[in-house]
Amino acid sequence: MNDNETLIGSIEPDIKHRLGDRAYQMAHGADTSSAVRAGLTMASVPVMLAALARDLNAQSASVTSVLNFALMLEIFESEFYKAVLGTTSSAAHKAAFAGVRGKVSGLAGATAALQQIQKHEASHIAFLEANGATNSHKLSADSFDFTGGKGSGTGPFAAAGSDLDVLLLMAQGVEDTGVRAFKGQAPNLLAAGNPVVLEAALRIHSVEARHASKIRRMRRQHGAPATVRLSGAIRGGGSAAAGASNIPSLGAAAVTALSAIYAGDDNTTQAGVNLTTLPNLPSGIDVTAAAQEAFDEPLTRAEITAIVQPFFKVPIPSA
Repeated sequence: MNDNETLIGSIEPDIKHRLGDRAYQMAHGADTSSAVRAGLTMASVPVMLAALARDLNAQSASVTSVLNFALMLEIFESEFYKAVLGTTSSAAHKAAFAGVRGKVSGLAGATAALQQIQKHEASHIAFLEANGATNSHKLSADSFDFTGGKGSGTGPFAAAGSDLDVLLLMAQGVEDTGVRAFKGQAPNLLAAGNPVVLEAALRIHSVEARHASKIRRMRRQHGAPATVRLSGAIRGGGSAAAGASNIPSLGAAAVTALSAIYAGDDNTTQAGVNLTTLPNLPSGIDVTAAAQEAFDEPLTRAEITAIVQPFFKVPIPSA
């Protein structure tokens, strides 16, 4: 198994088998939630997993609340990339990233990649707004502190304005946070019975994951260690999962922030199944590491809020 692959291809037949068993049980009167039935009816493994997540970790939130929360995160991501690219309406942010902008352009394909990622974030914003999300915090370009300093401008990621390695690490963290946020909110959309918005949210989730993969490839171009997987898959948990060994200058506050972003990513159990004990696993691989890489791990709204609040100058609710 190389770092472009995960265990998903190996475990998918077993997942399908278990889905078949579950479908059989339902057909013969076994008790199961409407959410799980909907996931199985749609023949969608991501939706099924979201349904099981809701069964195990019930959350409740209105569709509007979820969309507003997602919009807040997408505005943050879009404005971050605008600041890096120099297209922001904030003179302060444009100046803050001036020192690293030339280094971005010096990395083959990096500017074009970040431009495309920013376009995706803008399209996500447009979709969310078209489906009823509102910018309830009246966020603008100047609503953020991209150093993570809670408005001080001197936070743990201040070096991102001049150090390309720190910038790309921060971008990776931003994308991985987005992936986990959408995964965490999927059960709420499923519970609300809005399959159209749920499907779109899961599509956004997959786009954010591809962004994370692209950022990792850029990091590897610039000397990041092989623990930064080209596939975008995450191995291990906590700050070590960030793959930041090529940035010895990271301070304790940055390490703490990364620990929160990757907390729990070393999980090897999905839907009550220990993936490391599945039958017929490929030989010659690190089964634990592969199981950790196989699935995105959701974070709750409160956990996401705690991660991103230092990058906002205004308080944001955790519920």
